[in-house]
Amino acid sequence: MAPTIAPTTLLTGAFLFVLAGCAPEVPPDGANGSGPATAQAASVPVEVAHAADGRASAADPDVLDLERALALAAMPLSCVDRPHALRPDREGYLDDIAYTRRRGFEQERAFYGCWDWHSAVNSTWTMVRLLREMPELPVGPLIREKLRDHLSEAAMEGELTYLTDNPSFERPYGWAWLLLLQAEFASWDDSDARTWAARLDPATDLVAERFKAHLEELEGPVRTGVHPNTAFAVAMSLQAAAMRARPELEAALRDAAVRFFSGDRRCPTAYEPGRSDFVSPCLEEAALMAMVMERDAYVAWLDDFLPTLDSDEFASLRDPAPAGQAEGAPSEGGAVITNDSLRAALGARSHLIGLAFTRADAMLRIAGALPPDDARVDGLRELAEEHARVGFQTMFDADYAGSHWIGSFAVKYLVEAMKGDSR
Repeated sequence: MAPTIAPTTLLTGAFLFVLAGCAPEVPPDGANGSGPATAQAASVPVEVAHAADGRASAADPDVLDLERALALAAMPLSCVDRPHALRPDREGYLDDIAYTRRRGFEQERAFYGCWDWHSAVNSTWTMVRLLREMPELPVGPLIREKLRDHLSEAAMEGELTYLTDNPSFERPYGWAWLLLLQAEFASWDDSDARTWAARLDPATDLVAERFKAHLEELEGPVRTGVHPNTAFAVAMSLQAAAMRARPELEAALRDAAVRFFSGDRRCPTAYEPGRSDFVSPCLEEAALMAMVMERDAYVAWLDDFLPTLDSDEFASLRDPAPAGQAEGAPSEGGAVITNDSLRAALGARSHLIGLAFTRADAMLRIAGALPPDDARVDGLRELAEEHARVGFQTMFDADYAGSHWIGSFAVKYLVEAMKGDSR
């Protein structure tokens, strides 16, 4: 059992994490913030990594108490104001290309923090969902302040303009997160939330229309274990549609799921995980089909799609992916990572840590769709708990390459786990 940390230690650690993340970073001499990690990958302070990363309650990975909620809220709060790294100047074949920061981006953009656009969106969702689950959260007023700053009318007008001019930007992964964020606001009985939902409406209406058209034109699904995965985006968009009705998009999502996946058999589990996967193609597909098929038909489909839990074929999904501190990672906070190989290693490591949470989430969704007496239910829930425990134990072992986004998947898992508690 993981050691117990006093509440005051965890709360203090979480606040230290917020303060550490809000502090500006200074690149090394001669650097202009090259690459995602150069200007942004300062490692988490040692005292925070032990206090605010959820290790204290890793023995109860399906519990969202005040300590864990505050620690998880600290993650997006620490990065939401940290701008994406400035691209490095580069030398082309005939041209030299120099990048400069857009003036006034804080007023004209909403999602400019947390490393990249989709991570800023899912970090915003994380803050909102935590505040909905726990209105008494001590950092609740700070969360509302950040939401007011980032989701202003001017910022969302800027987002709409950019999305309009860049039709494939963040398709489909970022689109799905934006739909979920707006749905979270739209389904929340809160005066501020109603304002923010209305401000996000034009951008999400545009994304919903484009996603529908994209799915109708798509000849086959993307089955990768990273951002372009079709099943993940379709499933999360269906979750959003259940909270904020979008009948035309929902119909397209369901049609795409059946068209792409209903005939699949014997998912190649041996191929998982890829060295930088953060979703399981097999489990995500199985969890998606649970949303669009009747129970009896789903049970028969699942029998043919996934091997039994105790089989050799399921072993690669049964054991959490290797996780831990990447070799050569900084041991103290404040360092700016400039080594390309280390950045790549931390990025891949962060994905495998996040994979623990996305697998756990998918396993719970599959279990929830099965008959209560199905032999797989208890096994899937036990495996989900074990994966989540590993996720909480290692969620800071990839430095800022992981801490800017993994908390969102931890919260997404916890939301699903709490549904199971109420079934």
